[in-house]
Amino acid sequence: MIKVMTTRFGEIEVKHEELLELPAGLIGFPELKRYVLLDHDKESPFKWLQSLDDGAIAFVLINPLLFKPDYTVEVTEAEVSDLEIKQEEDAVISVIITIPTNPQNMTANLKAPLVFNLQNRRGKQLVLNQAAYTTRHNIMEEIKKQSAAAGTSVVQEAIEKAKAAQVGAKDIKGTGTE
Repeated sequence: MIKVMTTRFGEIEVKHEELLELPAGLIGFPELKRYVLLDHDKESPFKWLQSLDDGAIAFVLINPLLFKPDYTVEVTEAEVSDLEIKQEEDAVISVIITIPTNPQNMTANLKAPLVFNLQNRRGKQLVLNQAAYTTRHNIMEEIKKQSAAAGTSVVQEAIEKAKAAQVGAKDIKGTGTE
């Protein structure tokens, strides 16, 4: 068991098998290599990537396919060889999101996704060369596009989820959510 005092969650205990290792760290945080994924809540699409090396650092993650179904991560074998991914289904893609005061302006960093190998619990942040992706991709605008295409109330559902997430994310300044 690893015990860590965190800013957001108080003291947490993490089993060794829950540990996620990012050997290269994240952009801007190369020295932080050990993390754990925590649920925002059971109904939320958001996860917290909590650093175990610095309890004050946590990032909000989301599966980009939830708001951008055509999102693709094109990488070379060399770029992910250190993750030792043997089967495509062992790989999980997440992106860091920023939740400002107004959740309508929530953005996702589609330019630098995180790739995790579920089998060995190793991960890596990649920087994609695809010009279509930015570091501040507006999630609500994307959901509106999807909703218009599908003719559903997806937008309203996403706004309600974002508002609920905002309530729990008010004190996140400086950790990818300002």
